Amino acid sequence: MSLSRNQIKAITALQIKKFRSQYKQFIAEGDKIVQEVLAQTHFPVLGVYALEDWVTRNEALLATRPALTVEIISPKDLERISGLRTPNQVLALLEQRDFGLEETTLTNDLALYLDGIQDPGNLGAILRVADWFGIQDVCCSPDCVDLYNPKVIQASMGAFLRVRVPVVSLDSIARQFSGIPIIGTTLEGNPLPHATVPQAGVLVIGNEGAGIRPEYASLLTGELSIPRAPGGGAESLNAAVATGIFCAYWRMGQTNA
Repeated sequence: MSLSRNQIKAITALQIKKFRSQYKQFIAEGDKIVQEVLAQTHFPVLGVYALEDWVTRNEALLATRPALTVEIISPKDLERISGLRTPNQVLALLEQRDFGLEETTLTNDLALYLDGIQDPGNLGAILRVADWFGIQDVCCSPDCVDLYNPKVIQASMGAFLRVRVPVVSLDSIARQFSGIPIIGTTLEGNPLPHATVPQAGVLVIGNEGAGIRPEYASLLTGELSIPRAPGGGAESLNAAVATGIFCAYWRMGQTNA
């Protein structure tokens, strides 16, 4: 069955933030991600557009959602609606969610705060890091890249289905959860081999180029850094790579405390 011009227009419009915000919808593409999408209940699934072979191979999974709209489309139509350079069999249309702050997670475990992360690949990779280390909340400043950007969804490899992403300012967190440790990641912070970490708190990851904004400095209760090895020439670490190192160290510190 061929998609109508209006259907194609409505789906491709979701590549643009303005229309994602207007319709409160987003897309997830690819065999593995859509299988995970159909197995979860956090995000309502509004429709699936797939090649006939994919639908045949996933009949059992689709049978668990009998009310779901599933449209079998041609490779040409999939190409028209896909945001991928090489379309991968299936695309799902989902409803966005708004996340609030969870007191239980912020006061009893590690949460991340991303201050102005702009690269969608970095945000997606950080969500994967959080998912790996069992971190439930990755809070984003209002000027971070949009969670529902298709490149973020792809880079997260399904982690967006398991990690909550509230959009909030850091000073709002500090006001609402007075006394919570807020640890900044900086070049001048306490180096990891000698640093101790609290059992719970917020770890702040700064913008790729500018770091943590100056107005947040007074909110920090501590700072951590990753020391560069002797002979190391890189000026800085990628934000997602650094986040992985900090999270691994924090989790080890919790275990050894």
